[in-house]
Amino acid sequence: MTRDRPQHTPTASSGVDVLLTKAQSRTAPFYREFPPAPDLAPFVACTWARIARFDRDTQVEPILPDGCTDIMVYDDHAPRVAGPDAVTRHAALGDGTLITGIRLRPGAWRAVHGCRADSVVNGSALLTDLAPASRTLAPRLLGAATHAARITLLEHWVRGALARATHRDRAVVAACKLLGGHAPLTIGAVAAHLRWNARMLHRQFMASCGYSPKHFQRIMRMQTLLRGAHAGRAPSLSSLAITAGYADQAHMTRDFRDLTGFTPSEYFASGAAPGWGAWITEDW
Repeated sequence: MTRDRPQHTPTASSGVDVLLTKAQSRTAPFYREFPPAPDLAPFVACTWARIARFDRDTQVEPILPDGCTDIMVYDDHAPRVAGPDAVTRHAALGDGTLITGIRLRPGAWRAVHGCRADSVVNGSALLTDLAPASRTLAPRLLGAATHAARITLLEHWVRGALARATHRDRAVVAACKLLGGHAPLTIGAVAAHLRWNARMLHRQFMASCGYSPKHFQRIMRMQTLLRGAHAGRAPSLSSLAITAGYADQAHMTRDFRDLTGFTPSEYFASGAAPGWGAWITEDW
């Protein structure tokens, strides 16, 4: 992942130095998600902080698609945006890397960034390249001496960006909730609920999610599978497939491989970190 280093100011340097020193003092990996500010909850899934710890200098990790996008601050670098993932991508992280992020809900890309999501699918960009007005955000983030202060700044920026959200933006977020919920509706039913036709729903998904509503359903079905597999009951793959909404185990294996590059058996046997969206709940 490319990292672009912003210009530092004395205040920013002193703040980030304190934060990095605290991070480097940890010898164990750290990852935690936090609920968003209540007024941001319709568009923000969670905020989060991570300190990567490996037994080598760099490690490449698979990032499984979960329908979300993130704005992230790596160490003392300018904030970057991770676009929507249609398939699994791989990210190289250095040992001790400190990341603070804010995770946008499925469909919230255009509402926050004001541009089409399909131009950044499975990619990333500097936040300033998407939103030039964010240039003043980087020095403030670097001046923050705690994770909490960085998260507050990210939430404040997203809050301001959402002031331009349109009715269509809100409708796509609602459509994602209906398609990805505990009892998902059909694409036709969701289109009818929004008083759109299927073609309009497809166009709006491409702009706000980066892929079609059908592909979003595939991602959410895989997420259901992952959560079920890590629930602690150790069910068989065949029962997991049915519970997650696949026709059978063979269907699950094909679909999982298409999205990730490996089969469910290979993924679970690898001891990989859980790839489900921990923020997803039945009432999201």
